[in-house]
Amino acid sequence: MPQIRRVTAVVGGLVVSLTLVVTGCGRSGPATGPDPTATASTSSADERGDATEALAAAIGKAQEQPARVRFIMSGRSGGTTEAHAETDPENQRIKIESYFEEDGSTVMITMILLEQDFYLMNDSADQAGVWFHTERANLPPGGSFDTMARGDVIGAAGLIRGVTAAEWTGDNVIAGTVDLTRWSTVALPDLGELGDLGELGDAIRAVPFTAALDGQRRLVDLSLGDEQQTPEVPTIWLRLGNFGRAETIEAPTYGEIVPMPEAMVATLAE
Repeated sequence: MPQIRRVTAVVGGLVVSLTLVVTGCGRSGPATGPDPTATASTSSADERGDATEALAAAIGKAQEQPARVRFIMSGRSGGTTEAHAETDPENQRIKIESYFEEDGSTVMITMILLEQDFYLMNDSADQAGVWFHTERANLPPGGSFDTMARGDVIGAAGLIRGVTAAEWTGDNVIAGTVDLTRWSTVALPDLGELGDLGELGDAIRAVPFTAALDGQRRLVDLSLGDEQQTPEVPTIWLRLGNFGRAETIEAPTYGEIVPMPEAMVATLAE
């Protein structure tokens, strides 16, 4: 089930990027400007505290309310994967729609994680309109979905382990580097592009990032990787917004709901 494996990697990438936080140098997403409040100034870094601690706090604040997330990953082969997510941290609900090209066609896979249930639909070929369902408790332990199900919606627990350097570069902007080898194999999946981490050498140990915060010190915009500095590593761009106003996440109200095969459940851990 290669499409399911790929979308699992997308979710893993979403967790990784949300956890590592970045924007600015080598932005890989659309050419949109940063949040108006995320501009540079001459403010003293001492007034803002330690950059790494502020980064961790900003990710935490971004999880306090429902939010909307846009995620784009550009791989070494030139392919692009995009995902839109709605998050509801209080109820630990998530809805993710991911899009990628396969054999000249756009594939869309939708996932809904609720308190007790997990639904997945592959909107292509004969599977269109069919929701595969399993109980949330059946999600493979340690996988990206399991991380979300246990309440760490954006994987913030791994932040400090990955960031090797961070500094303030503006009032609400933090830049630095992250060592991706510090992540577990679950937190750092293949992503469809990374391949063998050993082949990436030192590049994987010093991936640049920049993070933009809003006026309430929440993470709002990020990029990970730089096509010029680290061409071996896929670039990831992410934006969070619509805090407190995200749409309600509910069980599917259309299509056919069928039990998820055990083989499909197993791929969610890969």
